[in-house]
Amino acid sequence: MKNFTPLLIAIRVIVYSFFVFGIAELIRFDAMFPLEDALFGEISRTEISQEFILLVLVIFYLLLGRRYKPVQPVSNLVAMFLLIGFIRELNFIIEWWLWPALLVLFTAFWLVWRDFKKLKNATQEFFAQPASVWFFAGILMTYVFSRLMGRSKFWLELYDESIYRMAKAATEEGLELMGDLLMLISAIEFALVFWNKKRKTD
Repeated sequence: MKNFTPLLIAIRVIVYSFFVFGIAELIRFDAMFPLEDALFGEISRTEISQEFILLVLVIFYLLLGRRYKPVQPVSNLVAMFLLIGFIRELNFIIEWWLWPALLVLFTAFWLVWRDFKKLKNATQEFFAQPASVWFFAGILMTYVFSRLMGRSKFWLELYDESIYRMAKAATEEGLELMGDLLMLISAIEFALVFWNKKRKTD
């Protein structure tokens, strides 16, 4: 496959390494020059980056389905899932965030009902791509591992109660941003694959 030549793999490693370096420096910059008194609070470069990446991913997966119809039933559901995550990130602005999140969830259920007969083939097409591994890794990092690492009882084993919150917040938010970045990388990889597929079918 043209997307997986040694040269293109090397370019990916370099580019994605710069992405990882960039978010690591962003997190460090947040620690050095916080935007508010509480480090890694809702108003921080790390949080804003998370929200921005999630919004980009929602738009990408909606557009991906429009461009490449065979995966649209799955890409729409992925977009709905990420949109709920984006809405949840805005809970500090929208106190009633649960209601739009529920609306998106019901929309996802409706999409499953509408596209039920197409879901099997779309799922096979979507998750047969190597990019889906990046996506799963990002989901596990953002929604599972970061939460587990953010447990207060773990940090209280390492730090005194009066100082543990800073390390806890930095680690949890940093891991969450890393997971979002992995999902963004998966979107880039999906774009490369499905863009070529679209060109071949046109």
